[in-house]
Amino acid sequence: MKSLNLFKYSLLIISTILLAQNVAAKSSAPVEYPWYNYNDWYYKKSDSYKGWKYIVIHHSATNAGSVNAFNKFHTKQGYGGIAYHFVIGNGNGMKDGEVQATFRWKQQMSGTHVSVNSWDYNVFGIGICLVGNLEKKLPTKAQLKALKKLVSQLKSKHGIKGKNISGHKHVMHDDASGRREQTACPGKKLNLKELKN
Repeated sequence: MKSLNLFKYSLLIISTILLAQNVAAKSSAPVEYPWYNYNDWYYKKSDSYKGWKYIVIHHSATNAGSVNAFNKFHTKQGYGGIAYHFVIGNGNGMKDGEVQATFRWKQQMSGTHVSVNSWDYNVFGIGICLVGNLEKKLPTKAQLKALKKLVSQLKSKHGIKGKNISGHKHVMHDDASGRREQTACPGKKLNLKELKN
């Protein structure tokens, strides 16, 4: 009888360890966005794809721009329309500091503002683009003020943590490779530390 009980307890312990290992393996596995249910995650239809976890800051790398101009360009590029959720103007194409929500935000759908290697940041990341080349010039004071206000509102409303605010170049790939996006975006002239706090 004692050996039977010992056998049962041993099985219980082994199965518990195996279950814990399986759960740990699943949690570290790369996120997959299969094409057969593309409409589900791209349009955030099911509960598992709803909500927001990240804010990703971009620059247009152009001197001028607007929601309409980027929408036309990104449509030609095959991004399904403007890639971002918000655009903040610099006075060239949009008013200086003007914030415009795009159709992606209005419809609460995924962005296409980072590469296909980082779909988690497209599906759960709010893409904000500042008009301007922030590799060469600082954002305007009005842009910075508008960006800080918008980020603060989004953080508060959606429970986004400061550590989940990043520039495009800091976005990690979904494949657990440890690689990041290959870009200089949002440019060296933007100080992201201020936005995280």
